[in-house]
Amino acid sequence: MKNLLTAALATALLCSCGGASYTIIGRYELPPGDSVYLRASDNTVLAAGIVDADTTVSLKGTVTTPEMVFLANRSQTNRPAFFFLEPGNIRIGAYDSSLGYYPVTGTPLNDKKTAFEDKMKVIGEKVKKGGQPFEEILAECSALYTQTVDANLDNVFGVYIFNNYEYQEIKNDPEKAKTRLAQFTPEMQAHPMLKKSIEASQATAQSAVSQPHNTVGYPYTDFSCKNAAGETIALSSLVGPGRWVLLDFWATWCQPCMQEVPHLKKAYEAYKGKGFEIYGVSLDKDLTKWRKVVEDKGLNWINVAKEKGGGFDPTAIYNISSIPSNFLISPEGIIVAKDLRGEHLEEKLAEVFK
Repeated sequence: MKNLLTAALATALLCSCGGASYTIIGRYELPPGDSVYLRASDNTVLAAGIVDADTTVSLKGTVTTPEMVFLANRSQTNRPAFFFLEPGNIRIGAYDSSLGYYPVTGTPLNDKKTAFEDKMKVIGEKVKKGGQPFEEILAECSALYTQTVDANLDNVFGVYIFNNYEYQEIKNDPEKAKTRLAQFTPEMQAHPMLKKSIEASQATAQSAVSQPHNTVGYPYTDFSCKNAAGETIALSSLVGPGRWVLLDFWATWCQPCMQEVPHLKKAYEAYKGKGFEIYGVSLDKDLTKWRKVVEDKGLNWINVAKEKGGGFDPTAIYNISSIPSNFLISPEGIIVAKDLRGEHLEEKLAEVFK
């Protein structure tokens, strides 16, 4: 296979001293003759080559410490291929649109990553198919994250899964995050990939002390957004004596959110006469679709849209990284529970209204 490395990079990148050899070979979604660049997570160029006539690429070099890297064109405007750079023969498969990534195999860490992504695909198919309670699917995801990290506390694949999956579930619990981070080996704790999460966890812990906007047991933070009619409605207009408010972040394009709609409607019908209200904040950009879904689905509570604004960004205030996400606010303005999904919402309402 033809592989034309630029003269300027050849000396700097391929003749480096130390480290073990790697070879990258496979197909990449760039036109023949185009340049392809291997970049580190900090965007440093590690190697470069030319796409062959059959859209294959081949790169060689040395690596001392395994890390996450990606292939891209010069301007990084194409779809990147992410994988672990480690000693051995790394094989890149053709882009799989059903998976949404380039399958990469041939070395230990990349084989693990591909196996994990295959398991995630199976779980994703369950979500699309429907019929299984979303809480069960979430529990299955969480178990997969935990088991995978447990088995890889001494390598960067475990760090990758922690950063991108497990940490997203526990980052708002500083003590839990701190305990988990301490389980990684000292070598991994010193790795730049994990150090970012350590620093983020420390910042979250400090924020929870100074501004616990989304923490159970602390007062809620007020904000305003506009409803479909363009009227500004403040969250504080609902909170007060005798009223329990569910602050619910969702979107019409979020299938798990839409699966929660029947549970929300059931809870609202059962408890609205007792002082229960929902303040639904849509993250939709297509406000026409949002208005139609609200009307067609009979979401007869307060509905506002983040895109219509009216104040601070509510997702930033409440540190929303995924949806659906909700917070139950007491008449005293205290967040008493969060992420009440499925039947758990009705169970909690039955408890507070008894």
